[in-house]
Amino acid sequence: MIRLSICIPTYNYGEFIGQTLDSLLPQATSEVEVIVLDGGSTDNTTEKVAARQRNYPQLSYHHQDFRGGIDRDIEKVVSLAHGQYCWLFSADDIMAPGAIDKVLAAIESNCDIYLCEHDLCNLEMEPIGKYPPPFNGLSHSRLFDLVDSSQRAEYFRLARTSEAFFSFLAGPIFKKTVWDSPNIPDSFRSTCWIVAGHLLSMIPLGITVQYMGETLLSKREGNDSFSNGSMVNRHRITIEAFQHVANVVFGEHSEEAFHIRRVLQFDIPFRALLFSKLKAAEHPETEDINILNRIARMHYTDPSLSNRVKYLLYKMASPIFLKAAFGFKKWLRNTWA
Repeated sequence: MIRLSICIPTYNYGEFIGQTLDSLLPQATSEVEVIVLDGGSTDNTTEKVAARQRNYPQLSYHHQDFRGGIDRDIEKVVSLAHGQYCWLFSADDIMAPGAIDKVLAAIESNCDIYLCEHDLCNLEMEPIGKYPPPFNGLSHSRLFDLVDSSQRAEYFRLARTSEAFFSFLAGPIFKKTVWDSPNIPDSFRSTCWIVAGHLLSMIPLGITVQYMGETLLSKREGNDSFSNGSMVNRHRITIEAFQHVANVVFGEHSEEAFHIRRVLQFDIPFRALLFSKLKAAEHPETEDINILNRIARMHYTDPSLSNRVKYLLYKMASPIFLKAAFGFKKWLRNTWA
């Protein structure tokens, strides 16, 4: 019986996937399978995986001759899983020692979703620090029964980052039956947030979420494949696309959608939009100022004094002022380093 399926969608990550597999395969017991779905890689991904299949028969590899896109590839790799639970994993992250044993022990309690944390590393996997926890004021494990309206409201109020809402690929470990249950709108498959789409869609039906309060992996920063070389496009995906998922699942004017918009302001802070506005002025060929203006308006749409002030300052900030301000900030940092 397979209790846990570790599902890895990948595309041209041959440079990294060997290190990822080496961090998790030695931990895999007979109750664990590891599935790699290759969405049409043209690099040496096949060779990297094949070299490890010889020693680990629980590793399976599926190669597509086409790029399905991240959302459809995630759905495909989960559909190949045989486990009671699935843990989606990026092909460039590193699993912490003992992580699989901790997950196997946790899922004994039979919750619908388990939520873990991660450390941040640079491109060479040198530690940067711990990513902020997904909830405010929670320093230990906590079970939320989202059937209960008061616990559900508390869950959304406590959320600090969008990882509380399943934005990080490897954050949630979930029952496959939970993933398979909701009828997902096809529009979610062009958002890059299909994981959040599936799991958030189950909240109105009532699920249990166990916040584990444990760090189970290290995430490689500086290797974002979503942006396509555009900072504005990355912000569009975070703000516009995630808001679309929230609005469809809960309704635009719901308390849940409000809290999702709130935590997205943590993920994309005010200074990030100002810096993007400067880059749009300097590189209009890659950074679309019209898209940035649209998502800035969406980002600060809720009627609060803070939002009104930030949006007004965003609109008033000229490229000349922004260049001077960011240059001064850099000078201060270098002077006092």
